[in-house]
Amino acid sequence: MSPATWSWIAAAASIVGLWISGHNPRVGWIYGIASQAVWITYGLATTQPGMIALSIAFVLIYSRNLYRWRGTRFQRAAAAQQLSSSTDGQP
Repeated sequence: MSPATWSWIAAAASIVGLWISGHNPRVGWIYGIASQAVWITYGLATTQPGMIALSIAFVLIYSRNLYRWRGTRFQRAAAAQQLSSSTDGQP
């Protein structure tokens, strides 16, 4: 596979990961960790050590986010707004 094809596949994987993170951060971070395999493969195939280092940094950051936000229940904004308005003492 050509380097250009790898770069498009990796870019698509990253964009999908950002979209997923907007819906469910925890799943997005896990997907982001997994998608770094594509970037690392790209970095190895094109002999770009900077790309490999960047991917490793992303894995560390995604992992840190998963750890720091463990136990947090993420909910959609509309659900969170309904919950807060029902608990503020107003009918």
